[in-house]
Amino acid sequence: MWDDIRTLVDAFVREGMDTFLDGLIWDADPADDPALTGGGGFFPPATDRWHSHVLLVCPPEALPGKARAWTRVESRLEELREPFAAECEGWAGRPDTFEDFTALLREWGAVATEAALRGWGLVGLH
Repeated sequence: MWDDIRTLVDAFVREGMDTFLDGLIWDADPADDPALTGGGGFFPPATDRWHSHVLLVCPPEALPGKARAWTRVESRLEELREPFAAECEGWAGRPDTFEDFTALLREWGAVATEAALRGWGLVGLH
């Protein structure tokens, strides 16, 4: 979903959301940006963007950067409303509404921030 709206978003918000979401609920596509290396996690990056990894692993050293990125963009989530409406609203298998979308982002923001404060990493399935 983020791929669908990211080019319609202000560069500051786009860069912050890219940093926050990469490896959590979005996999950056190296074909779109050759500078991407896949985040240097425990597993190699997915080579097929349509069949992403189901195992999420975010090491403890990556969480402070994600928490900082979330802090920068959380107050600007409203800027995603129009791009979301244009590209994503009502698509099957996605959050149906902008409110559901931002609720998902806020939940991930809370998890990433708390994990960073505790010096934890994240492991999960998505």
